[in-house]
Amino acid sequence: MNIKHIMLYAFTISIGVFAQNSDSEWDYNEDADTESKKAALTFINTSRVDDLLDKKKRMNTNAIKVFRIQLYSGNRNGSSEVKKRFNKLYPKILVETSYEQPYFKTKVDAYRSRLDAERTLKEYKKHYKNAFIFEENIAIDKL
Repeated sequence: MNIKHIMLYAFTISIGVFAQNSDSEWDYNEDADTESKKAALTFINTSRVDDLLDKKKRMNTNAIKVFRIQLYSGNRNGSSEVKKRFNKLYPKILVETSYEQPYFKTKVDAYRSRLDAERTLKEYKKHYKNAFIFEENIAIDKL
């Protein structure tokens, strides 16, 4: 064997011997370590966190729940006529036509509370006997 190999072998053995040394300064006290970590650990009220996450989800949606009034449901020509007539009677109020197979629907306004929608519905019933209130989720940018 070569002298370099003998020196390398001796060096490797000496490292192994020191690694197994059980001097008191090298001892690991697991109990003391876990006690210090327990003292630093604090718990969060998970129900409160869940409530905040739910609020965050609701805030990030681009749609809100509103109450709307539907004036007409039927064919395209009828929906267009209702829209024109409504625009003449109430020029400052939002009116839109949507298509939900197989009907065209003419809808007006968007109310945050059902009570407000019911008040307005009484006025619209004078001209549109079949008008009714329904609940819908609409995009905020439509308002």
